[in-house]
Amino acid sequence: MSRKAPLTAARGGAATTALLPTTDDMCPVCKTIRYLNKDMEFLINPECYHSMCSNCVNRLFNDGPNQCPYAGCHRTLRRKGFRSAFFGDLTVEREVDIRRRVAAVFNQAEEDFETLRDFNNYLQMVEDLTFDLVSGSEGKRRAAEAQLQQWEASHKADIERNRKAGREADEQARRRLTAEKEAARQRRIEALQEAEEEKRERLLNREAELDSLASAPEGQRVQLKRRGQLGRVETAVNTAITTADVGRLSIRGLKEKKKPPAPEGPYDPFGGMDFVPSRYKLGPGLSHPQIDKYRYDQGHTTGGYDFDEYTARVMYEAFAGLGVFIEDEKEVGIGLSASTVATIGAGIAAVGDRMELD
Repeated sequence: MSRKAPLTAARGGAATTALLPTTDDMCPVCKTIRYLNKDMEFLINPECYHSMCSNCVNRLFNDGPNQCPYAGCHRTLRRKGFRSAFFGDLTVEREVDIRRRVAAVFNQAEEDFETLRDFNNYLQMVEDLTFDLVSGSEGKRRAAEAQLQQWEASHKADIERNRKAGREADEQARRRLTAEKEAARQRRIEALQEAEEEKRERLLNREAELDSLASAPEGQRVQLKRRGQLGRVETAVNTAITTADVGRLSIRGLKEKKKPPAPEGPYDPFGGMDFVPSRYKLGPGLSHPQIDKYRYDQGHTTGGYDFDEYTARVMYEAFAGLGVFIEDEKEVGIGLSASTVATIGAGIAAVGDRMELD
């Protein structure tokens, strides 16, 4: 079954509160499920925004106006008023329709007002009226509807003039966009023509060079011919030698490949660097009340993590600065970079032994 949500529709000064379906899986009128009809299309009417499938719309409203089939809705609907909803939420669909209707009536621009404050007050009035039509109570909706109709009747000439100016502006924008597209198309055509012209000029220059060589003296023509033949012969010889070498190597395998030297022990990712601390020894069991309470706490431990790695890192950081003398390093200019210190710290943590102070 489809879920239903309350929605209040208002138009022409009256209001109707009914339940509308929020999903498109089942028609609330004929109870047809989309699973049984994949081509099902839902339509709404701006009079009450009650959705129903297209089959129910054709069945109920093809013969003429009829009452909305929703319980509690007494609207008289017509077939030509139904359309497909653009938004999935019908409350958004209704608000967009109301704002479009209000904007068609209150279509004054900033140039129509003497000051900017007057224009801002006008915009605030329009927004308050729109809010009353969308979310106001029944009394506020009726008052806003009456104000909208009164404004439309009293400013009919201005509204029509602004509509005409808006249509002219849209037409100018459309013409400008069409001109820009046509200019871009002409530029592409000119670029293609220039490319074809350059290609044609290169071919003509090539033919002119060949004609000049053909009309050259006999000795020069023979020399150029021999020079070209000699280049082709050298290229053929080099290709043959390379092919022969490749064939000999790949088929006979006479050339012995040098074997890499055998490693003299297990691979050391740290390159032989000794990470054994010199100022303290790693031995069994370092115990402290501040860290023992976290050693077996499940909130501070996780699978595959050794708590002693934490203590090893802490001890390394505690003793890391004991052998550093800033004044000597300033004089000699010797020091460890941040990457080197990080590498040494990782190596100390990787030892994994117990710690014991000397």
